[in-house]
Amino acid sequence: MVIDREISDSRVRIDQTLRTAVGIPFEYDKDNTSIQICPLHLSLSQRMSNFLSRLLGRRYLFLLVCKAHVPDLEKDVCRIPLDAFHLLGTTVGNRVVFENVIPVDGRQSFTLKTFSQKTYELYTELIQERESLEEPDFSARYPSAEALLKISPDIWRVFFDAHSREKLDVSSCDAVKARRHLLDLFLKEIREFGIIFFLSLFTIIQVLPVSITWLVLIPTVTGSTLVALFLVLANIRAKVK
Repeated sequence: MVIDREISDSRVRIDQTLRTAVGIPFEYDKDNTSIQICPLHLSLSQRMSNFLSRLLGRRYLFLLVCKAHVPDLEKDVCRIPLDAFHLLGTTVGNRVVFENVIPVDGRQSFTLKTFSQKTYELYTELIQERESLEEPDFSARYPSAEALLKISPDIWRVFFDAHSREKLDVSSCDAVKARRHLLDLFLKEIREFGIIFFLSLFTIIQVLPVSITWLVLIPTVTGSTLVALFLVLANIRAKVK
Protein backbone atom coordinates (compact mmCIF):
# COMPACT_ATOMS: atom_id res chain seq x y z
CA MET A 1 0.00 0.00 0.00
CA VAL A 2 1.09 3.56 -0.71
CA ILE A 3 0.25 6.56 1.48
CA ASP A 4 -1.84 9.18 -0.35
CA ARG A 5 -1.94 12.40 1.65
CA GLU A 6 -4.50 13.96 -0.71
CA ILE A 7 -7.36 11.84 0.66
CA SER A 8 -8.83 11.65 4.16
CA ASP A 9 -8.02 8.92 6.66
CA SER A 10 -11.40 7.29 6.05
CA ARG A 11 -10.85 6.75 2.31
CA VAL A 12 -8.80 4.36 0.21
CA ARG A 13 -8.05 4.25 -3.51
CA ILE A 14 -7.87 0.85 -5.20
CA ASP A 15 -7.56 0.03 -8.89
CA GLN A 16 -10.25 -1.62 -10.97
CA THR A 17 -8.64 -5.08 -10.92
CA LEU A 18 -8.65 -5.14 -7.13
CA ARG A 19 -12.19 -3.75 -6.97
CA THR A 20 -13.33 -6.50 -9.30
CA ALA A 21 -11.50 -9.15 -7.25
CA VAL A 22 -13.30 -8.13 -4.05
CA GLY A 23 -16.65 -7.90 -5.84
CA ILE A 24 -17.18 -4.15 -6.29
CA PRO A 25 -18.91 -3.45 -9.64
CA PHE A 26 -17.44 -0.69 -11.76
CA GLU A 27 -20.64 1.40 -11.69
CA TYR A 28 -20.83 1.55 -7.88
CA ASP A 29 -20.88 5.03 -6.39
CA LYS A 30 -17.44 5.40 -4.82
CA ASP A 31 -18.86 7.51 -2.00
CA ASN A 32 -21.23 4.72 -0.94
CA THR A 33 -18.89 1.74 -1.19
CA SER A 34 -17.03 0.62 1.92
CA ILE A 35 -14.34 -1.99 2.50
CA GLN A 36 -12.65 -3.29 5.62
CA ILE A 37 -8.85 -3.18 5.94
CA CYS A 38 -7.20 -5.56 8.40
CA PRO A 39 -3.54 -6.39 9.17
CA LEU A 40 -1.90 -9.30 7.36
CA HIS A 41 0.57 -11.40 9.35
CA LEU A 42 3.40 -13.04 7.42
CA SER A 43 5.83 -15.68 8.65
CA LEU A 44 9.59 -15.23 8.29
CA SER A 45 9.72 -17.57 5.28
CA GLN A 46 6.87 -15.67 3.64
CA ARG A 47 8.68 -12.37 4.22
CA MET A 48 11.87 -13.78 2.68
CA SER A 49 9.93 -15.12 -0.30
CA ASN A 50 8.27 -11.74 -0.67
CA PHE A 51 11.66 -9.99 -0.65
CA LEU A 52 13.14 -12.34 -3.27
CA SER A 53 10.13 -12.00 -5.53
CA ARG A 54 10.47 -8.22 -5.39
CA LEU A 55 14.21 -8.43 -6.06
CA LEU A 56 13.87 -10.70 -9.09
CA GLY A 57 10.73 -9.05 -10.41
CA ARG A 58 7.12 -10.03 -10.02
CA ARG A 59 3.62 -9.23 -11.09
CA TYR A 60 0.54 -10.35 -9.23
CA LEU A 61 -2.67 -11.29 -10.98
CA PHE A 62 -6.08 -11.75 -9.39
CA LEU A 63 -7.88 -14.82 -10.72
CA LEU A 64 -11.42 -16.06 -10.26
CA VAL A 65 -11.69 -19.59 -8.83
CA CYS A 66 -13.63 -22.10 -10.94
CA LYS A 67 -14.00 -25.85 -10.70
CA ALA A 68 -11.61 -27.88 -12.82
CA HIS A 69 -12.34 -29.23 -16.27
CA VAL A 70 -13.47 -32.85 -15.76
CA PRO A 71 -10.48 -34.47 -17.60
CA ASP A 72 -8.10 -32.53 -15.28
CA LEU A 73 -9.55 -33.90 -12.05
CA GLU A 74 -7.02 -35.53 -9.66
CA LYS A 75 -4.06 -34.68 -11.89
CA ASP A 76 -2.45 -32.06 -9.62
CA VAL A 77 -2.64 -29.38 -12.32
CA CYS A 78 -4.62 -26.20 -12.83
CA ARG A 79 -5.30 -23.94 -15.82
CA ILE A 80 -5.11 -20.20 -16.47
CA PRO A 81 -5.36 -18.19 -19.73
CA LEU A 82 -2.26 -18.07 -21.93
CA ASP A 83 -1.87 -14.29 -21.60
CA ALA A 84 -1.63 -14.70 -17.82
CA PHE A 85 1.63 -16.65 -18.23
CA HIS A 86 3.18 -13.79 -20.22
CA LEU A 87 2.15 -11.20 -17.62
CA LEU A 88 3.37 -13.31 -14.71
CA GLY A 89 6.75 -13.81 -16.42
CA THR A 90 6.66 -17.59 -16.63
CA THR A 91 5.79 -20.27 -19.17
CA VAL A 92 3.18 -22.97 -19.64
CA GLY A 93 3.91 -26.03 -17.51
CA ASN A 94 5.81 -24.16 -14.80
CA ARG A 95 4.58 -23.94 -11.23
CA VAL A 96 2.58 -20.88 -10.20
CA VAL A 97 2.14 -19.73 -6.61
CA PHE A 98 -1.44 -18.98 -5.57
CA GLU A 99 -2.22 -16.98 -2.43
CA ASN A 100 -5.33 -16.54 -0.32
CA VAL A 101 -5.82 -14.69 2.93
CA ILE A 102 -7.71 -16.40 5.75
CA PRO A 103 -9.02 -14.75 8.92
CA VAL A 104 -7.57 -15.32 12.37
CA ASP A 105 -8.43 -13.91 15.79
CA GLY A 106 -12.09 -13.42 15.05
CA ARG A 107 -11.50 -11.81 11.62
CA GLN A 108 -9.57 -8.90 13.11
CA SER A 109 -6.41 -9.97 11.27
CA PHE A 110 -5.45 -12.29 8.46
CA THR A 111 -2.71 -14.72 7.54
CA LEU A 112 -1.52 -15.80 4.12
CA LYS A 113 -2.09 -19.29 2.76
CA THR A 114 -0.02 -20.26 -0.28
CA PHE A 115 -0.13 -23.21 -2.66
CA SER A 116 1.93 -23.86 -5.79
CA GLN A 117 0.90 -26.06 -8.66
CA LYS A 118 1.91 -26.91 -12.21
CA THR A 119 -0.17 -24.71 -14.44
CA TYR A 120 -1.26 -25.14 -18.03
CA GLU A 121 -3.17 -23.13 -20.59
CA LEU A 122 -6.88 -22.55 -20.16
CA TYR A 123 -8.15 -22.62 -23.72
CA THR A 124 -10.83 -20.25 -24.96
CA GLU A 125 -12.99 -23.25 -25.88
CA LEU A 126 -12.96 -24.44 -22.24
CA ILE A 127 -13.99 -21.00 -21.00
CA GLN A 128 -16.84 -20.81 -23.49
CA GLU A 129 -17.99 -24.31 -22.59
CA ARG A 130 -17.98 -23.45 -18.88
CA GLU A 131 -19.86 -20.19 -19.42
CA SER A 132 -22.63 -22.12 -21.19
CA LEU A 133 -23.05 -24.29 -18.07
CA GLU A 134 -22.97 -21.54 -15.44
CA GLU A 135 -26.06 -20.51 -13.46
CA PRO A 136 -26.81 -17.39 -11.36
CA ASP A 137 -26.88 -19.42 -8.14
CA PHE A 138 -24.08 -19.94 -5.60
CA SER A 139 -25.37 -23.43 -4.86
CA ALA A 140 -25.13 -24.48 -8.52
CA ARG A 141 -22.36 -26.79 -9.69
CA TYR A 142 -20.98 -23.96 -11.83
CA PRO A 143 -22.10 -20.60 -10.36
CA SER A 144 -21.77 -17.51 -12.55
CA ALA A 145 -19.73 -14.87 -10.74
CA GLU A 146 -20.55 -12.28 -13.38
CA ALA A 147 -24.28 -12.75 -12.88
CA LEU A 148 -24.13 -13.02 -9.08
CA LEU A 149 -21.70 -10.18 -8.40
CA LYS A 150 -22.89 -7.96 -11.27
CA ILE A 151 -19.32 -7.46 -12.48
CA SER A 152 -18.51 -7.22 -16.17
CA PRO A 153 -15.93 -7.71 -17.48
CA ASP A 154 -14.73 -10.09 -14.80
CA ILE A 155 -11.13 -11.04 -13.96
CA TRP A 156 -9.43 -14.02 -15.60
CA ARG A 157 -10.23 -17.50 -14.36
CA VAL A 158 -8.24 -20.31 -12.80
CA PHE A 159 -9.58 -23.87 -12.99
CA PHE A 160 -8.86 -25.70 -9.70
CA ASP A 161 -9.85 -29.21 -8.66
CA ALA A 162 -11.26 -29.94 -5.19
CA HIS A 163 -7.82 -30.71 -3.72
CA SER A 164 -6.38 -27.36 -4.82
CA ARG A 165 -9.42 -25.43 -3.58
CA GLU A 166 -9.12 -27.19 -0.22
CA LYS A 167 -5.41 -26.35 0.04
CA LEU A 168 -6.16 -22.66 -0.52
CA ASP A 169 -9.41 -22.69 1.48
CA VAL A 170 -11.39 -21.19 -1.42
CA SER A 171 -14.65 -21.90 -3.20
CA SER A 172 -16.05 -21.14 -6.64
CA CYS A 173 -16.32 -17.38 -7.35
CA ASP A 174 -13.59 -16.54 -4.80
CA ALA A 175 -10.55 -14.58 -5.96
CA VAL A 176 -6.92 -15.63 -5.47
CA LYS A 177 -3.62 -13.89 -6.16
CA ALA A 178 -1.13 -15.56 -8.48
CA ARG A 179 2.59 -15.04 -9.06
CA ARG A 180 5.29 -17.11 -10.70
CA HIS A 181 7.22 -19.71 -8.70
CA LEU A 182 10.79 -18.39 -8.66
CA LEU A 183 12.56 -21.59 -7.57
CA ASP A 184 10.79 -23.67 -10.20
CA LEU A 185 11.62 -21.10 -12.89
CA PHE A 186 15.25 -20.85 -11.71
CA LEU A 187 15.76 -24.62 -11.85
CA LYS A 188 14.26 -24.76 -15.32
CA GLU A 189 16.54 -21.95 -16.51
CA ILE A 190 19.56 -23.69 -14.99
CA ARG A 191 18.71 -26.96 -16.70
CA GLU A 192 18.30 -25.31 -20.09
CA PHE A 193 21.16 -22.85 -19.75
CA GLY A 194 23.52 -25.14 -17.84
CA ILE A 195 23.87 -27.77 -20.57
CA ILE A 196 24.82 -25.14 -23.15
CA PHE A 197 27.13 -23.42 -20.67
CA PHE A 198 29.16 -26.51 -19.77
CA LEU A 199 29.41 -27.68 -23.36
CA SER A 200 30.68 -24.25 -24.36
CA LEU A 201 33.09 -24.14 -21.43
CA PHE A 202 34.47 -27.58 -22.28
CA THR A 203 35.01 -26.53 -25.90
CA ILE A 204 36.76 -23.29 -24.91
CA ILE A 205 39.08 -25.09 -22.52
CA GLN A 206 40.00 -27.59 -25.22
CA VAL A 207 40.96 -24.90 -27.77
CA LEU A 208 42.86 -22.61 -25.40
CA PRO A 209 46.58 -22.55 -26.26
CA VAL A 210 47.59 -23.18 -22.65
CA SER A 211 48.14 -26.27 -20.56
CA ILE A 212 45.12 -27.01 -18.39
CA THR A 213 45.99 -27.42 -14.73
CA TRP A 214 43.88 -27.33 -11.60
CA LEU A 215 45.15 -23.82 -10.89
CA VAL A 216 43.74 -22.72 -14.22
CA LEU A 217 40.63 -24.92 -14.30
CA ILE A 218 39.19 -24.08 -10.85
CA PRO A 219 39.09 -20.27 -11.20
CA THR A 220 37.92 -20.58 -14.80
CA VAL A 221 34.98 -22.83 -13.90
CA THR A 222 34.15 -20.78 -10.78
CA GLY A 223 34.18 -17.48 -12.64
CA SER A 224 32.17 -18.88 -15.54
CA THR A 225 29.60 -20.40 -13.17
CA LEU A 226 29.11 -17.07 -11.41
CA VAL A 227 28.65 -15.32 -14.74
CA ALA A 228 26.17 -17.99 -15.80
CA LEU A 229 24.18 -17.59 -12.56
CA PHE A 230 24.09 -13.84 -13.01
CA LEU A 231 22.80 -14.24 -16.58
CA VAL A 232 20.13 -16.72 -15.45
CA LEU A 233 18.90 -14.34 -12.74
CA ALA A 234 18.98 -11.41 -15.16
CA ASN A 235 16.93 -13.44 -17.64
CA ILE A 236 14.39 -14.30 -14.93
CA ARG A 237 14.14 -10.63 -13.99
CA ALA A 238 13.64 -9.63 -17.64
CA LYS A 239 10.70 -12.02 -18.10
CA VAL A 240 8.44 -9.64 -16.18
CA LYS A 241 7.48 -7.04 -18.77
